[in-house]
Amino acid sequence: MSPKALILLAQGFEELEAVTVIDLLRRAKFQVAVLSLREDEATGSRGIRIMTDGNLALLDQQTAFDLVVLPGGQPGADNLAADPRVITLLKTQAAAGRWIAALCAAPKVLAKAGLTQGKRITHYPGALTTQEQQGTTVTGNPVEIDGKLITGRSPGTAMDFALALVEHVANIETRQHIEAGLAR
Repeated sequence: MSPKALILLAQGFEELEAVTVIDLLRRAKFQVAVLSLREDEATGSRGIRIMTDGNLALLDQQTAFDLVVLPGGQPGADNLAADPRVITLLKTQAAAGRWIAALCAAPKVLAKAGLTQGKRITHYPGALTTQEQQGTTVTGNPVEIDGKLITGRSPGTAMDFALALVEHVANIETRQHIEAGLAR
């Protein structure tokens, strides 16, 4: 069975990150659900509107996702962090031992949920405050993997981030197949 992934978009998300992740996960035959926080669409930080599969209010709380992904961007990451449903979803995902991934500014949402303590992460330079980074090792690497937590640094690392998701949630063979098709 193919992995199930949930991608959450908030107003002000980073378009390059969201579309890259959605595209590569779908190429890898993941079952991808893209949800916004309130509407059935979200507008990115560059003004691009994306129609989503629905919104977070419609999410069946019994649905288990192998992976939850948070694209960054501002104010998208702040909007995700401000939504208590997102924080609860992340804590539930972590407690179940399932994958969580955040890119660019979105690791601030993980910090708010208390999921970065004692972990190695990466994020967009300056996106997290000193307090949000407390108890966390910030590497500055393009992609960082610590247990079931995958973080990415920036829009420029979105493809590497998405390929890391494919490799770790599915397998290396699927990553290699997808990457070969991209002719990188």
